[in-house]
Amino acid sequence: MPNLRSVLQQTHRTLESAGIPDARLEAEVMVMDVMRMPRQAMFAEQESQVSPPQEAALDAIVQRRLTREPLAYILNYREFYGVNLLVNPDVLIPRPETEIMVEHALFMALMGMESRELVIADVGTGTGAIAVNLALHLPAARIYATDAFDATLDVAAYNVRMHNVADRVTLLKGDLLEPLPEPVDVIVANLPYLPTARIPTLQPEVQWEPAAALDGGPDGIALISRLLAQAAAGSRLKAHGVILLEMDPEQIPPARTLAATAFPEADITTERDLAGMERVLAVSLAGPEY
Repeated sequence: MPNLRSVLQQTHRTLESAGIPDARLEAEVMVMDVMRMPRQAMFAEQESQVSPPQEAALDAIVQRRLTREPLAYILNYREFYGVNLLVNPDVLIPRPETEIMVEHALFMALMGMESRELVIADVGTGTGAIAVNLALHLPAARIYATDAFDATLDVAAYNVRMHNVADRVTLLKGDLLEPLPEPVDVIVANLPYLPTARIPTLQPEVQWEPAAALDGGPDGIALISRLLAQAAAGSRLKAHGVILLEMDPEQIPPARTLAATAFPEADITTERDLAGMERVLAVSLAGPEY
């Protein structure tokens, strides 16, 4: 039987030769999953033997990955902000850049918003990644997580239950802010923001993801525009509320203009991602103190 080192090396070579992005990391994740061991153990036990059933299981994963099916869909989970989440083809795979949204929402809470019971809306919740993490880190908060699709909400419901935050995260079906039963302090939204025409040009893995979770209309900001209009027109955001919107850096200027039109008195700022690109638009009705 081959040892762990040789299996890991061969898996890496196979993925790399097929042009799979991050081949080394993905090989490690595949092997860890099949061997049921953490990363530290995998490197500490390089001489461990890999059994024929384990080899077969690994090969099945590799063959699916060679079709460019995303690894998160094959393994049915993705780590986001330190927690594992159920993922399947009914939901967008959580991206690292969305962690900026979580960090900024937590920062605002720690800067004073947590002094009262914080009510948050995670709009277009998908896997529930944002809602779950905010609930875990803000035990005094109540969170509404909305989405338009039953299959998506089923995934979010599983993740909410798995992380024991069902008592504080309420799932709601409907269009953007419409299902909210009360005004909220914070709206966080990672809505579809890809221009329709760009989607077919993206890497093969993206084509496996649900179109409704990617397509932001001709200019990529159709849903962002509607959310801002709903927030401005209705009673869904408190007088000193905050809106956090993730988007492509190129959409920041038009979205800022829309936000300024909807909320002329608001303080509008941006947060940058790890690559230094503007990624999150923050609209604070309370002014610059948040």
